[in-house]
Amino acid sequence: MSIEKGKISSQQLLFLIAGFVQGSALLIDFAVGITEHQTWMVIIAGLIITAPVVLSYVLLSKMFPGMNLIQINDMVYGPFLGKAVSLYYIFFFMMTLSFNVRDVGELYMTFLVEDMPFVFLLVVFAATCAYAATKGLEVLARISHLFVVSGLFVIISNFILLIDQMDFSNFLPLFELPFIRIFQGIHIMSVIPFGETVVFLMIMGCLNRTELAAKSTFFGLLIGAVSLLGVAVRNTAVLGKTQTIWTSTSFQSIRLINIGTVLTRMDFLVGIAQTVLVFLKCSIFFYVLSAALGQLFGLKSYLPLVLPIAGIEVIIAATVFQSPVDHAMITQNAGIIYSVPLIFIFPLLSIVIARIRGLPKPEGGKEA
Repeated sequence: MSIEKGKISSQQLLFLIAGFVQGSALLIDFAVGITEHQTWMVIIAGLIITAPVVLSYVLLSKMFPGMNLIQINDMVYGPFLGKAVSLYYIFFFMMTLSFNVRDVGELYMTFLVEDMPFVFLLVVFAATCAYAATKGLEVLARISHLFVVSGLFVIISNFILLIDQMDFSNFLPLFELPFIRIFQGIHIMSVIPFGETVVFLMIMGCLNRTELAAKSTFFGLLIGAVSLLGVAVRNTAVLGKTQTIWTSTSFQSIRLINIGTVLTRMDFLVGIAQTVLVFLKCSIFFYVLSAALGQLFGLKSYLPLVLPIAGIEVIIAATVFQSPVDHAMITQNAGIIYSVPLIFIFPLLSIVIARIRGLPKPEGGKEA
């Protein structure tokens, strides 16, 4: 029996995925130092490579209607190996959530409220996301469109306000970088913004109708990708090759907005908007992590786990990296490696094994 009783529509799934991907807008900086002015290319390439994989999540979910990832793993791999695979996913959810919580703390410490204690920022943000997760999936789904529309409005308005400072020759020459750097950039974009949507294998079983699930998933992914592409194009057009020297290219480009003496220092507003988007992403992660652990332990509700998880996430976020530079280096090299099997291999392997074993079996033909 699934731990989540709520249901969401295909349209709500679309906005959840779009907002989730938009929440990674600041993380494209992990690729900028490697791919420089060709970052927009690796975003497109990452989408093209990852889209079929993400659509395979929909296929897997349709094969096991009403089930979440933990239940699917138990059925496909058996009770022992299935739980081992589920623990691997839970580890991935836990670490990725802590990284995103830390991203918000670093954002505020570096650009917005430098005198605020770092741990205090982490506690406040984690507690807010945890509270949202306790309200359930249906509540997050009902308000997800507000986050997506707000994110699109901020990206489009900033693009327009900076258009007079853009130099599109900054995108030249094309294909200048060595292939290995392009490959690494594509790997980063495939895993971080797009591949992390594997968390929705914990959610797709809650769809009230699955007929439009693939279409909603694809367009949600596309809206998120277009948002990231807009950010990358804006930053490159405004900053050019200098974008590689900044900690946050988005904030540096937005600081250049100066319309008379009226519209200046808009980076604070953008910081708030980005916080809102990361809030949606982290709230989804909190819900998924709590539900996954609750399902694994056979609990009737995930709610008792939310507060302890929030405390653990704050501890990990505060201690896992020594500095933002350390954070970027480890994410670029280690973080994108251990998550590859979970994103690209296990879902496809589960589909193959389920086909071979004829799963799920009819009620009367279930294995003991």
